[in-house]
Amino acid sequence: MSEFQKILVLQTAFIGDVVLSTNFICGLKEVFPAAEIDILLIPETSILYRYNPHIHKIIEFDKRKIRRRILSFFHVISKIRENHYDLAISIQTSFTSALLMKWGGVPERLGFPRQKLLTKSINLTRGLPVVRRTLELLKPFSDRQFDIQTELFWSYEEEQQAQAALATLAMEKPIVGIAPGSVWTTKRYPKEYFTELMKMLDKNGVQIVLIGGSEDAELCQKIIQNSGAKALNLAGRLTLLASAAVIKKLALLVTNDSAPLHLANAVKTDVLAIFGPTVKKAGFFPYRENDRVLEIDLYCRPCGKHGGRRCPEKHFRCMLEITPEQVFKEVMSYIRKDEHDTK
Repeated sequence: MSEFQKILVLQTAFIGDVVLSTNFICGLKEVFPAAEIDILLIPETSILYRYNPHIHKIIEFDKRKIRRRILSFFHVISKIRENHYDLAISIQTSFTSALLMKWGGVPERLGFPRQKLLTKSINLTRGLPVVRRTLELLKPFSDRQFDIQTELFWSYEEEQQAQAALATLAMEKPIVGIAPGSVWTTKRYPKEYFTELMKMLDKNGVQIVLIGGSEDAELCQKIIQNSGAKALNLAGRLTLLASAAVIKKLALLVTNDSAPLHLANAVKTDVLAIFGPTVKKAGFFPYRENDRVLEIDLYCRPCGKHGGRRCPEKHFRCMLEITPEQVFKEVMSYIRKDEHDTK
């Protein structure tokens, strides 16, 4: 194993998947402590590894628009050839990643069985959550049990941004975060329900922070306005890592099945996740001991790996039958437990 001195890891998926790969990188560095480990990411997620101490260099692959994708594809191949990697490991099963490894001239290419052009694939244990599934790629090198805990690192400046963003709140009291957004419409708990939840939390004196990207800022503001609650809208105001630094300071994050869930797991903040069209069986669920998923059993679940733009059955029962009162009850149980534990 000592022959691997330069290793490239390919992970060109989006935020949640990239966060879920961080435990693999940590494990890989444990196995090859002297190796230089580089990682291939898309520009939108490269910030997540900017301060990761296990990574030597980040290579970006811009795959969003077809023209950029073609130019970036050949640019990345050139970079891979220049760096003379001994080993490349693809966390995804995409054919593009397979081509990048092959045409980049990497002699040893490892991935999951469905991927093409590999020199070695692992026998994947069925039914594993993603946080464990990725660690299976370490099997050819070690039989030890690796920690499943994901991790994120940020700069002093981003820590200061997080502190400044929360400066108006009483840090000695529990703060609850709410992340109401999602790329997929049917993954979003109804904004009217979040509005009712906010009313109940505000009435009980709970400090509330809304989390999300710039695309969620308007939604978050509408929820605050309609609820009349005293809440802080941080959606779109912070970088991903500064948002993670904020989430670390929360007592609890209430979220849909979306990226903030994985950020919270990585910074060890308890998660209350609301799952509608998606199910835990897909592998993308919160994995820490105190985490909880709220969901109901229905004949039509799951309706897809990522949900969809609209409910195929036209009733949206998977979300509508999880009441704001249920969510409120769960949130308050967390807060009371947190207050009891800190006494």
